[in-house]
Amino acid sequence: MTRTELIATIQPLARQIFSSPDLEITDQLGPANLPAWTSLTFTQLLTALEDTLNIKYKMMEIIKMQNMGAIIDITLHHLNA
Repeated sequence: MTRTELIATIQPLARQIFSSPDLEITDQLGPANLPAWTSLTFTQLLTALEDTLNIKYKMMEIIKMQNMGAIIDITLHHLNA
């Protein structure tokens, strides 16, 4: 899966979870610039990605996920491993 394809997969999930129909995914998107990004919505997003993509994040990976760019990079690593 390419980065563009992954973003296309994440975008509808993120729009629903963060209750933001116009949300655009960028690498910098995170709790600092998205008020709806809480520990709960973050967990919901990761769970949705795990279920949708049939992957499982490790705790150390989750700790590194400070913004959408990190989520994308780590997810791509799982998908292309």
